[in-house]
Amino acid sequence: MDRYACIIQEGQAADRERGALEAGLKRLAREFFGDDPAEVGIRWTRQPRGWAWTAGEPSTSSIVVRSVPVGYDDVQREAFLRAVCDLWVETTGCSVNEIVATAFDGPLSL
Repeated sequence: MDRYACIIQEGQAADRERGALEAGLKRLAREFFGDDPAEVGIRWTRQPRGWAWTAGEPSTSSIVVRSVPVGYDDVQREAFLRAVCDLWVETTGCSVNEIVATAFDGPLSL
């Protein structure tokens, strides 16, 4: 079952580091939710160059969406989202302004 949906930009650092990011997201799934990494699905969407823009320039941003159990504690949710952003910054070298992470209650249905 997909637990994450990630939207990345073709040719950007997240595209090149996808394997490391996937391993990190699965590690976080185990740490925060007790998920078996082998059962954590990640849906990757790679935007072709020129399809996404920020402030008149080709976008370098990534978006990470995670489904969490209904009623997941806000303190834990914040810690998880911070960990996702830290993973992205450390792995890709992007700034914290280039990663958008969100977690919503219930199953992922994108």
